[in-house]
Amino acid sequence: MRSPSKFYALLAPTASVGLLFAALSFQSCTSEGPDPNANTLRIRVEQDVTGLQPVLAKSAYSRMVAGQVFQMLGNLDPQTLELKPLIIKAMPQARQVTEGPNAGGIAYDFELLDEAAWDNGSPLTGRDVAFTLKMIMNPLMPTVEWRGYYEYIRDVEVDKANPKKFTVYMSEYYVLGIETLCQTPIFPAYHYDPSGNMTDIALADLCDPKKSAALAASNPKLKAFADEAQQPKYATEKAFISGSGPYQLEFLKAGEGVVLVRKKNWWADKLADKNPLLAAYPEKLVYRPVKDEPAVENMLKNSELDLAMNISAGKFLELKKNDTLATKYTFGTNAPTQYSYIMCNLRNPKLADKRVRLALAHAVDYDYLLTTVGKGMAKRTVGPINPTKPYYNSALTPYDFSLDKSRQLLTDAGWKDTDGNGVLDKNIGGKKTELTFKILATTTSEATRLTVEKLKETAQKVGIGIEIVATDLQKLTAETRGGNFELAALAAATFPGADDTYQNLHSKSLAPAGDNRSGFANAAADKLMEAIRTEQDLTKRYALYKQLQQIIHEELPNIYLTSPQQRYVVALRFEPMVTANRPGYYEHLFKLK
Repeated sequence: MRSPSKFYALLAPTASVGLLFAALSFQSCTSEGPDPNANTLRIRVEQDVTGLQPVLAKSAYSRMVAGQVFQMLGNLDPQTLELKPLIIKAMPQARQVTEGPNAGGIAYDFELLDEAAWDNGSPLTGRDVAFTLKMIMNPLMPTVEWRGYYEYIRDVEVDKANPKKFTVYMSEYYVLGIETLCQTPIFPAYHYDPSGNMTDIALADLCDPKKSAALAASNPKLKAFADEAQQPKYATEKAFISGSGPYQLEFLKAGEGVVLVRKKNWWADKLADKNPLLAAYPEKLVYRPVKDEPAVENMLKNSELDLAMNISAGKFLELKKNDTLATKYTFGTNAPTQYSYIMCNLRNPKLADKRVRLALAHAVDYDYLLTTVGKGMAKRTVGPINPTKPYYNSALTPYDFSLDKSRQLLTDAGWKDTDGNGVLDKNIGGKKTELTFKILATTTSEATRLTVEKLKETAQKVGIGIEIVATDLQKLTAETRGGNFELAALAAATFPGADDTYQNLHSKSLAPAGDNRSGFANAAADKLMEAIRTEQDLTKRYALYKQLQQIIHEELPNIYLTSPQQRYVVALRFEPMVTANRPGYYEHLFKLK
């Protein structure tokens, strides 16, 4: 899915940037003594980091890096994947609400750590949590993709006697309720709303669709806040980026990288013994956007990287055999945390017919993907649920590579080669239409390039013409969200906990309102997704998951391909913390040996 041109062209377009990163390339010591940058972790990221405002970031890498600046209430243990407290004293249990305006719903009672504080020394309180939720629920903020996960929230009540204590009320049980609450990046209200525009606006009103719409039309403070919060300075300028996390921004420039430095006298410095998730070992975190694998290879050979993930399977095995690299790096694999797929735009008349989508699915050479592309480090998948999950529908038969089946499906759908040019055609809406598709793909990724090139080759044999449109991930994301595509080669990360496909496949989440970019709208699937979200009984929920996968498998809004193992390369000078949780590592827990 990702890759680039030359590393030095990426990171050194100016002398100052070149000097900055040259200073961060080091040996373990010099003739003048230990290198002050020795405890710097240099991480290859596959795409650019454009800003550190996590609820507005369009890039997963931007949100990932921002996670070292903005803390969450809880986080997944990197090994057990169990949700653990981070800046709260204990994980709350859901309780039934029997009285008051939220009677009939459930509540979660939280208490923040006494020590938790902001950069100005003021305490982190429940008011900051409420403010963060107001930011997300403000209808004039471009946070619609987030709001689908918060639609069961009704209010936050802060204890008047102790603002470290607060209660979150929800209308009913939601399968990702506690995960959503605990993995929301918390913002300091004093810093991101200095004018107090959101102070007197009730969260309960913003959580009510009718009241929220009325407020958007009548209260100018909502717009004033939204206009201010979206200023680029809050994403790119270090004076305007502030969180409770262990790191702060030192350098950020699009296309050139990000440098975070560890705060001196950080509030949680003395708490890591009690909670290992609060540790922060590296003094600096350097994120280097490097797409091209040849550039990554050169940087590894020159000891310019300490961590590189998602290297293509072929290159990974090649590098692993290098005796010189073996003296500097460890090579490892971890459980799969993502899946690859071809997204179909069902709004397109050619793809609206399920038989065409099925024909494309049968035109994929899956053995090629598993052996030549995946090198045995991937497995087939039939949908958006990770094959390791207990509710993965293993009873579903994956589509096989069969050009005969593909041809028959297209014939049944009325496609013929009437002009003998090798491409099928059909009259659609009174116009002769050829069965050709443009597929958006980040061909700088070896795996993606091989996948789409092979699909072009095999599809041509059944009369489907495919044109590969090379693009970068950011543009591909924008184009698919805008509906400006026919096919797109993508990959998606999976969450270790319960799955909620509402944002990606429910008809109420159709892009641009949500992240349903394929245009899939199926009433039966909608009902199943809604039921899954609120079903507490595991046996019943697992059965619903399997029914949903059956529909997705039959309707094929996306052609699901493989689920690859994570592949990582880590410098031997660090004790790494790799994990099955995305993005595959906890960089703040990398400890210098």
